[in-house]
Amino acid sequence: MGIVKFPLLNLELIINNIAFSIFGIEIYWYAILMVSAIIIGIFILKKRDGLYEIKFSDVIDLLVYLIPISVISARLYYVIFNPKVFMGDPLQILNLRTGGMAIYGGIIGGVATSIIFCKKRNIKILNLLDYMAPALALRTVNWKMGKLCKY
Repeated sequence: MGIVKFPLLNLELIINNIAFSIFGIEIYWYAILMVSAIIIGIFILKKRDGLYEIKFSDVIDLLVYLIPISVISARLYYVIFNPKVFMGDPLQILNLRTGGMAIYGGIIGGVATSIIFCKKRNIKILNLLDYMAPALALRTVNWKMGKLCKY
């Protein structure tokens, strides 16, 4: 159980961090929000097909690399800046279910992946960023809600 506090509203909610379980695997609310943001973002990008000379098919190709690389780099950033947590059991580095991802690492990995992808596909990086901005804003709001609501 966790307590979600909204200090400006003087409101506290007691919720379970786990939304449900499937075959003994616990699915957390935060994961549901992250996946929902990605799916809604893809729909937004589909509607923008052709803007800034960017094809939706190119964006889908980018997302195949971008999503896993961002997750990996977010975890690596966390591990690099919290080495004491993993000194006793280095295999815990691979255990994402215990938490420990840093948004800064995800951004670094995402930007690097996007730059390399744009160079290979001959796409202007600023055009790609303009094209993807509404979907990124959705992801950022999702992340900030996690920060505003203290668990």
